[in-house]
Parts: sequence; C-alpha cells; structure tokens
Amino acid sequence: MAAEQPARKESKAQRAERIKREKDGLDVLDDLLRYSKLGWEAIEPDDLDRFKWYGLYPQQPKAGHFMLRLRLPNGEMRAQQLAVVAELTARFARGFADVTTRQNLQLHWLTIEDIPYILTRLAAVGVTTVEACGDTPRNVVGCPLHGVDPGELYDARGLVDDVNRLFVANRAFSNLPRKFKISIGGCRLRCAQPEINDIGVSAIARPRRGGVEVGFEAVVGGGLSTVPRLAQRLPFFFQPWQVRPVCAAIGAIFREHGNRDKRTAARLKFLVEAWGIERFAAELVDRLDFAPDTDLPPLPALPRERDHLGVLPQRQPGLHSVGLATRLGRLTAEQLALVGRLAAEHGDGVVRFTNNQNLVLLSVPTARVDEVVRQANNALLPADADIWQRNFVACTGAQFCNLALTDTKLDPGADSPAEAALRALQERLGHFRHFVRINYNGCPNACGQHWIADVGLQGVRLKGPGGEEVPGALVTVGGGLGQQSGFGRNTGIRLPLTAVPDALVRLFTAFEQQAESAEDDFHAFVGRTSDDELRALLTGAES
Repeated sequence: MAAEQPARKESKAQRAERIKREKDGLDVLDDLLRYSKLGWEAIEPDDLDRFKWYGLYPQQPKAGHFMLRLRLPNGEMRAQQLAVVAELTARFARGFADVTTRQNLQLHWLTIEDIPYILTRLAAVGVTTVEACGDTPRNVVGCPLHGVDPGELYDARGLVDDVNRLFVANRAFSNLPRKFKISIGGCRLRCAQPEINDIGVSAIARPRRGGVEVGFEAVVGGGLSTVPRLAQRLPFFFQPWQVRPVCAAIGAIFREHGNRDKRTAARLKFLVEAWGIERFAAELVDRLDFAPDTDLPPLPALPRERDHLGVLPQRQPGLHSVGLATRLGRLTAEQLALVGRLAAEHGDGVVRFTNNQNLVLLSVPTARVDEVVRQANNALLPADADIWQRNFVACTGAQFCNLALTDTKLDPGADSPAEAALRALQERLGHFRHFVRINYNGCPNACGQHWIADVGLQGVRLKGPGGEEVPGALVTVGGGLGQQSGFGRNTGIRLPLTAVPDALVRLFTAFEQQAESAEDDFHAFVGRTSDDELRALLTGAES
C-alpha cells in the first residue's frame, strides 16, 4: 500500500482565493462582532484576512492591535465627522491618525474589543470603512477642489460619488483578483494621479464649432508596488454619463480575466500589459451598450506641480480654499478637532484630504481667511508651508506595517528618519524655491509612492561597519507625473538612514548651484547628472 502523501502547502494565491470562495469578505461583519467578545486569541486566521473588507489590518507587531482605514471618496469629510474621528483618535488611537496617499485616514492601536463601538460611531455620522482594504475597489480619489476651482474643466463630484456607490458593498465586485484603484478628476492639473491608477478618468476638452466640448478620457493599468507601470490611454472620448458604465465594464474585465494564480501578477496592470491596449479596448467596447466616440483630442500639456495648497480664490465670489500642509501626513487628535472647528466656524463645513497627505478647507470668506491661517499655523498646519513640508510624503513604515523593512515616521514629535530628513532640509535649505517632491517608503511596495518622486527613498537593510544589520534607504531620482511622467532612476546607492539628511542637503545644494535658470527643474538636473556624480553627492565621496 502506497504511503499517504503529505498535503501540499497552499500558495499565497491559492489561500487568498479559497478564503474568498468560502466566505465573501462582506460577510465577515458578524464574525468581527463575535470576536469582539471572544478576544484576539479567538480570531481564525482566515477571518483575520477577511477583516480587510471592513478596513481592518493587524498592525505590526501582530499582538492584538489593528489599523482601521476610513473610506473617504474624494478625500471629503465634514466638520461633524471630523469631530467624531478626533474623539475616537484621542480615546482609542493613542492620539494621532495618518493621511494616506489615497485621501483616506488611518487610525492605529485599535483592539478588537473596541471595533464595534468605533464602527457604530463612524456609521452614525456617515463614515464607512467598507472595502477600504482587501481585494476590492478601493477609495475613489479625486481633486480636492472639485466644485470650487475656477479653472476646472468639470465638477466631477457627482461622478466620484456615482462610481463609489457602484462598487462599494456590491457583491458583483467584492471578490476581485487584487485591489482595484480608481481616480476621477475634473481639474486641469490632473492632481488625482490618473497615471498610477487601475482606472484614471480625467476631464478633457476638444474643439467644437464655436467653442469646446468637455468630456472624459480614461487610462488603464497604472500602479506602483515593486513593478511600477504607467497607465495606458484608451482611444475614446466619453460623455459624463458614460463614466459609470465604463468603470463597471473595466471592473468586470478585471474580475473575469485578472490573474488569480499568482498574487504578484494579479493587478490590472499585468493584464493590460499582457493583452496590449488594443485588445483591452476591444474587450471594453464589447461590454458596453453604446459605441464609444473615437474622436479623442491630443493629451494636453500637464504640469509636474499638482497640489492645491495655500489660499486660493474659488469660483464662488468672495470665497477661498485654504490648503494646509501636514507634517508627513500625521495628524494629532487636537489638529483633527481644530480642522473640523475651522471648517464649521469659518467655511462651509467641508474638508478634503489630498493624495500628498495634506488637507484643504473650502468656502472660507475673504474676511475670515486670516483667522483660519493664523489658527492653522499655530497648530503647525501652515497654509504657506515651504516646498519641503508640502511635498514630503512618507508611508507608516515599520512602526505599524508588517511589510516595512525600516522606520519612516514615528509618533508626533519623535525624531523619526523622515522627520530628521525634513528638518535638515528646512533648517539648511529653507530658501529653496524649486519644485521637488520627496517620498519616503519603508519597503519596496511603494505605498509611499517613491517611484514618482524627484527623490525616492526605499527602505532596505544594510550591513554596518561591524557586520551588524542596520536600516537604510535605496535612492531613486528623477521620477514624476504630468508632462514628464516616468519612474525614478534606481541609482543603486544605499545609505544608512542616519546619512540620509546630509545626503539630501548635498544633492539639492548642488542642484541649486548648477541650475541653469530659475526655471530649471530638478528632473532636468538629474537627467544630465551621471550615476557617478550622483553617488559622490549622496555619499559625500570625492567624484
């Protein structure tokens, strides 16, 4: 009789697909409530994974604490919602929250016992966490100035809400091969970053007799992580009413044809790459009940600088948006509460977070702008922040993330690696006026978007002088979106985290000294600088 063969171990993809087949992630809520009475030790591993469908991840270290991600379409919150989140942050999350690069908020240090109360309080003010994580359509991002920007092509708030309602808690899309990210933007800057989304929908104008017609174009297959790809342009001009069915059809293509055998190849970008944009477009057309218009105008010139910070006039006379810079995307409960009060007392009660981890208050009358700016500045949320603070992005790092190799930021006020680098740039290059973007990521997975930064820092582990392991950063340069879309060049240079502040100061000082004009940009500088020259600047070695 043949010996019984041992059971073959499941691959990550096999396990993920089994978990979803056996129970839809949307069905885990009752279990979550049950575990809140039984405690951390009772949670089954499969259900722990399903918690993601309600925005819940076990944080590092896996010892009973969770991160909870709020789902905030277009990054929008109202004053009453911010007041509740500030209270929950103070009571359960050790006093601080994180703004993400998808316009969400994340709370940390939560326990399973407290989750039902937290979800109930959030739901009472209209905030959900449903499908903020998991193999689902994630938060639909947009322009923080939708509806108020004097120069916007189209107020896309209704489209963001429509597409969000299409996908959230819809069982037709609650079991996708992997996460699925959508941006919908109506502003001329394309600040919603369509280039790095699975679907990027952007307003576009085409000439017509006597004027212009505004519609939308779409790109598909963008994404970062360890294998970054820029989204590819579909050859169609869409009317606003067509955006929802187009997103639904693309979601269905991904659901049915995305790779479910290998997690690292399961994103839409790999399907678009394998098929080619022509086949993908043909498959899309076959699923639509209308014939897409193929009269698509050329891609407009797009700026690299895309934020909406500072005091800006709105299209509504006498009103202003006030964009405030956070410090590395980390907000204290007191800051959250203040922002909500400022929005309620001086604006229309609306606040929107940005994908640069900052925030914008809307509809502040001219007479009240100075008071909003004064109180925000006192709370270390400047409206006139320098280029370093407004454009320095950092993921949560090893403090909370199970994948991170190094720390990035720590508790507010702590001297974290990212804080040390930001402080050095502000203190030693405070006069710097050129546009640059720095993104600090604790691992290769690019939640901190280091691939699209002028300088990207990716967490690595290095050998120290005595052979010990020390935290470090791999440096990329020259990434960006807009007119010069592309991913950063991997310099191969790995620095101990303690060496990063000085390295950045040397690099940007050299750019300033060698800039050919006031309009010269850092992207051009690194393009004409060799790897050897960059190595000398970053390491401080003689070239």
